[in-house]
Amino acid sequence: MSTNDTEVVFEPGRQDIVVTRVFDAPREVVFRAYTDPRLIPRWWGARRFVTEVDHMDVRRGGQWRFVTRNAETGAEYAFRGVYHDVAAPERIVSTFEFEQGGPGHLQLAVDTFEEIGGRTRYVNVSLFTSVEDRDGWIPTDMDKGVRESMDLLEQLVHGLRG
Repeated sequence: MSTNDTEVVFEPGRQDIVVTRVFDAPREVVFRAYTDPRLIPRWWGARRFVTEVDHMDVRRGGQWRFVTRNAETGAEYAFRGVYHDVAAPERIVSTFEFEQGGPGHLQLAVDTFEEIGGRTRYVNVSLFTSVEDRDGWIPTDMDKGVRESMDLLEQLVHGLRG
C-alpha cells in the first residue's frame, strides 16, 4: 500500500482531473467506506487533517458537507456538494465545491466502482468549469492529499473486508 498505487492525471489543456486506484477489496466494501458518514473521517483528506462530516445524505438530491482541520495550525476548510445520481454500488455523480474558493469553482465529480475479481477499480473524474480553474488546483499539492487519502481508504477497506 503506497501512494504510488494511486494515479492522478492532469492532462494539459483539459478541464478534468482523473484519479484511479485499485483496492484489494470487493466493490461493496469500498462503496460502503466511501458512503458511510461514520467512516469518512477515517480516510478523507491528507494525514495532517482531521475531517468532520457536518452532513451526508447519499441519495439523489441529497447534500454533503465536510470540514477539515489542519492538525498543526488549526486552519479549517469546508467542502460541500449535492448528489445528482447514486447507483449503488457502481457509481456516484455529485458536485464538489471548496467553500473558501468562492462562487464559480464548482466541480462535477463522477465516481465509479468496478468489480474486478474480488478487487475494485475506483475512478474519479472531476470536471471543472474551465481549464484555468482546474489548473488552479495543481500547485496546491492536492495530488499529494488525494494519494494520502486513497492510501488511508485502502487501509480502511482492508480492515472492513475481514
